[in-house]
Amino acid sequence: MKERSELIGWVRSEVVGPSTPLSTPRIVEFNQQKEFHDPEPNRRGPLAWRPVPEAVPEEVLYYDRENPYRRYGAGLLHPAGSFQRDARSQGTAAALATDTLGTDGDGLDEEGPPSDLQGNEAPEDATFDATATPDAASDDFEVTSPDVRFPSTLGVTFCARLEGGGQIVIRLPRERRFVWQADDAAPFALNGRYEKAARCWSDDKGPRTAPVWRRLPALPADTRILIPRQELVNGKKVSRDLPAVPGSPLALRIEAFPRKVRHTADRWLITVVLRNVTPASHAGSKEAVLYQSYFDVSVTGGALERYPESERPFEKLDEEEQSLALLYRESATWAIGHGCAAGWDAAPGAAPAEIYADVMPAVELPSMTADVVDRKGNPIEMPMKMLAALQDDGKGQAWTALTTLAAEYEAWIAERSAEATGLPENLQDVALRNLDACRRCLDRMQAGIALLKAEPSARRAFRLANLAMLLQQIGTKQLDRRPLGWNAGARMVVPAAGTANPWSVYSSDGVRPGLGTWRAFQIAFLLMSLSGASDAESSDREIVDLIWFPTGGGKTEAYLGVMAYYMFHERLQMGEQPGLRRDGTNVLMRYTLRMLTTQQFQRAAALICAMEYLRRHPDRHDNGKLAGERFSLGLWIGADGAPNKIKDAQQKMKAFAGGEGKGNPLVLTECPWCRCGIGRYDGDQPPGMRQKDWHARRVRGITDIRDEGPLLHCSDGQCAFGGEHPDTWLPVEVIDERIYRRPPSLVIATADKFAMIAYRPQAGALFGRQHGEGDPVQVRMPPGLIIQDELHLISGPLGTMCALYEGIFEALCTVEYEGVRVSPKLIASTATIRGADGQVKTLYDRDQTSLFPAPGLTMGDSFFGQYARDENRKLRPGRLYLGIHASDYGSILTAQVRTFSSVLFRPFFFAAERRDPWWTLLAFYNSIRELSGARTLFDSDIRSRLKFMFNREGVDPQARRNLRVVEELTSRLSQSEIVGMMDRLSVACTPEGSDVMDACLASNIIEVGVDIDRLSLMGVIGQPKTTAQYIQVTGRVGRRWWERPGLILTLYSPSKSRDRSHFEQFHSYHRRLYERVEPTSATPFAISAIQRGLAGAMLTWVRQRKKADVHDFAAHEAALEEALEILSDRSYAVQQSESDAERSAKELVRVYESLRDKWKSNPQEWENFPPKKDGEYLMLWPGQFATDLQKRRGEVIPSSMRQVDGSAELNITPAYSTRPDAGG
Repeated sequence: MKERSELIGWVRSEVVGPSTPLSTPRIVEFNQQKEFHDPEPNRRGPLAWRPVPEAVPEEVLYYDRENPYRRYGAGLLHPAGSFQRDARSQGTAAALATDTLGTDGDGLDEEGPPSDLQGNEAPEDATFDATATPDAASDDFEVTSPDVRFPSTLGVTFCARLEGGGQIVIRLPRERRFVWQADDAAPFALNGRYEKAARCWSDDKGPRTAPVWRRLPALPADTRILIPRQELVNGKKVSRDLPAVPGSPLALRIEAFPRKVRHTADRWLITVVLRNVTPASHAGSKEAVLYQSYFDVSVTGGALERYPESERPFEKLDEEEQSLALLYRESATWAIGHGCAAGWDAAPGAAPAEIYADVMPAVELPSMTADVVDRKGNPIEMPMKMLAALQDDGKGQAWTALTTLAAEYEAWIAERSAEATGLPENLQDVALRNLDACRRCLDRMQAGIALLKAEPSARRAFRLANLAMLLQQIGTKQLDRRPLGWNAGARMVVPAAGTANPWSVYSSDGVRPGLGTWRAFQIAFLLMSLSGASDAESSDREIVDLIWFPTGGGKTEAYLGVMAYYMFHERLQMGEQPGLRRDGTNVLMRYTLRMLTTQQFQRAAALICAMEYLRRHPDRHDNGKLAGERFSLGLWIGADGAPNKIKDAQQKMKAFAGGEGKGNPLVLTECPWCRCGIGRYDGDQPPGMRQKDWHARRVRGITDIRDEGPLLHCSDGQCAFGGEHPDTWLPVEVIDERIYRRPPSLVIATADKFAMIAYRPQAGALFGRQHGEGDPVQVRMPPGLIIQDELHLISGPLGTMCALYEGIFEALCTVEYEGVRVSPKLIASTATIRGADGQVKTLYDRDQTSLFPAPGLTMGDSFFGQYARDENRKLRPGRLYLGIHASDYGSILTAQVRTFSSVLFRPFFFAAERRDPWWTLLAFYNSIRELSGARTLFDSDIRSRLKFMFNREGVDPQARRNLRVVEELTSRLSQSEIVGMMDRLSVACTPEGSDVMDACLASNIIEVGVDIDRLSLMGVIGQPKTTAQYIQVTGRVGRRWWERPGLILTLYSPSKSRDRSHFEQFHSYHRRLYERVEPTSATPFAISAIQRGLAGAMLTWVRQRKKADVHDFAAHEAALEEALEILSDRSYAVQQSESDAERSAKELVRVYESLRDKWKSNPQEWENFPPKKDGEYLMLWPGQFATDLQKRRGEVIPSSMRQVDGSAELNITPAYSTRPDAGG
């Protein structure tokens, strides 16, 4: 915590000022001519002076001609109209994008604005009025500076109740300790000015002089303005000139603009503004600028009241909005800012004592913990080892723990129900509705416990699932990685020495304390899911369970546990019941981003290996044999991530062995069971070994088997998954061709990959269908459990396409079995979602959505998730968001240089063992274009600024930090490179030194899936497009909040009105961050969606029903009509508007008839890639050239769910015409 406070303090000292020296400053004295004589020609380190003998020391800026108006970028108030725009300057934007390291240069005018900044014309949207009422400003009262580049005002608007003798108190102190500072930290100086002076010294060139700038207080001590209630007149400005300091050119004024709140006697909406009104005679002087601007406002004889935000009547809100109003009733908005943020410090539910103008706002969000306690204060713990020994007689510690959990939740519901009676009347019904949802969750938990008592197969599956999850946690969280290395004696590449594996650790009672314990919400969710996962006729099957928990809370483990239970239960059913086999693909996990897929693949691989180990060794546990083939895992993603064909895999492996590429083409970098390295050893080639032999020996854990292709196995022959026979190798498949041959138990896929089923009908094997000589036949049960992680990302264009195809996929996952229609159980998870019921209905045509944990009465307590507090009930640390709006730098590029240099500089001075959380900067950019520009900054400007800071502080050049490793993490990386990048980001900063990454510049690929808990420092450049994205992105850091809470630096662009709006409402926005999440939407049966995707969806169904030549339309006609019927029924079911449904129905029929007519034109092939010009195809690949005839006879079929918008490929050709009349 201390390091985070020091880091924030350093950023403020560099961007707002004044500086906070790392060493004791040398005190200097100036003569009457404002000069001081320096005995050290090559001065380094901080200097200070005392304006009067008894004054506190003030900073002196001197190093390398540094000056305040180039060093500081936020908190400056310039004289109004001091820097006029000049439209003649065409190079302003480029000039603003440079960083001159805070020095005077040839382009600077000492007494005027920098010459390279003159003519900075603000954009058209440069002004912004953030008030919430139409009367917030008038022609006579300007709350926002007309000059965005050089502001002259800042202010706040708040609401106050003033009695007859009440008054507004406005303070302008000289210093303040901010809430984020440590208790022993010195307060920051405020409201200062700088005057130009001189430093004199002598060297071998004789006497020398250079300008310096010395700081002075701009106002007398304890300056305050009182405005009595009697002076307030509705709509009439009140002005007060602030007292001047002798010798200061500054003229400052406080202005207040009161508005009476309607229908009240004593409530006022008041805007208070601090304005620099220095006369024109001093307007061009840099000494007439106010720095570190600050004021605060309080009320005597009255009270501050909640800001009257624009709201609809409560009864007009929908149920979700009403619930949010209940949950966030303790987090009010108290003010909004103008040119700054409006800040306040108050505990949830309490009123602040003051409102202040905050030029660098900071808000710390409470940390949510899943570690809950019972009514006696004892932790509710559920060790997996204990539950893996669940007794058949219903007795014992495990049963007691399960029933106690349900009892504690029941008691909590009862307590909240009593508490709800004390709420305002309009909130009581909402509270009872929330608690009814909690009771439904409780009923399902109790039903799960009852099922375990009644059904032996459920108990066995539950025990096995707990044991497998425990082994998975040992493998991923306790075992050390064993990297590959060269063994000179054996003349081969081998993994590092070691014999530990999850079973050996478990069987020897060597499990690390605290490991292998369910959080309360995880085991509760597993209990809730048992009935739906066990019984095909259970009503729970129709409920879409949505796990809602903040990032890093453990959602993945919750549904991994359900998956393990379901897969084990299916095998137990297979041994007891005849019929379709149950050892095909049991579970589909669908993701939207490759990053997420990769991370979850590594985690799921460890679980599958644990399950397969238990299947192979029934003698090592007491749960009997498991029927069927091996448990296995498949990664089903695009060709950029993993090979589609065996031949492709062989070619990629050959290139990989030869040194091409950075990551394993088969994705896995270590054995999921024992963590031995898999892949290529990149050490030096041993002397005397032929290159061909070296290429063959340097790759371990991958062996090419005839007719099977490259297979994964452990690089340690003693591992359970590294033996001699391929049947004992890793049950992990990443090649599409092999996945279709032997469908894995669990398939992890990107959502857009499913569009390929229309092109690759053999993918029907994932749905239990066997493709042979005749029509496809259902030989195995289809997936009965579908997991959709990060549900909020299935929205917009992607969600629209997914929802259109979903009717077909659900039909493929539904079978009639022993007279019962068996449909899949759906589980989704997210940390950020609004409008979940509507989205679930649109995507899955399910009428019931169960949010878990169900919300209670406040955001900070759902029983299973609570705000983390210490023993004194004080909130524990959480992620802290710091807002930076440095308009005086003129460019967000310069703001990045100054801010990122500061946060990369300061950790160097932390104790070596305390550096790691703050050493690696993760920077998020909203676009690849912005990221590419920033990469140049890290390669040049930021390195230069770092050097400047080390020089300024007098640090030995041999003992400095240098930026050595700066990487990009974007979609431009291959899947194997992403895996390698994750490993590199995990490398910690140690005193001994390592290849720790200094900075990682990332795009939205990190929005989900980056679970690296050492990261604590992030920069967000520009307000992200949605609040959900903002939460997801910033959730990548500070995941170990109890020891290294995160710090997020949000940099706002002065030229973007949306950024300025978010900055001015920084406190209210961040204190209610989850409430601001935008509702998601999808429109699968919009006309454009039908035109784009319907043909592909129908062909997906057809090719899973019949196997006949494409030119035999009659053989396929019935299946095509079935597909139309499936999607037509779904269209009517998911659309609320009858007119919309009718319009969609007409378009469905039109597209169907178009496809039917084209099919009847007798195509000769389904498709071919790449297509031939004379080919006659029914299916045309998107983005590929097709002749006019082919377009008339064929239909473009999406190969990805993301192919919604039209696109064109641009190629630059060197060909050009030499004809004189060619032009150009």
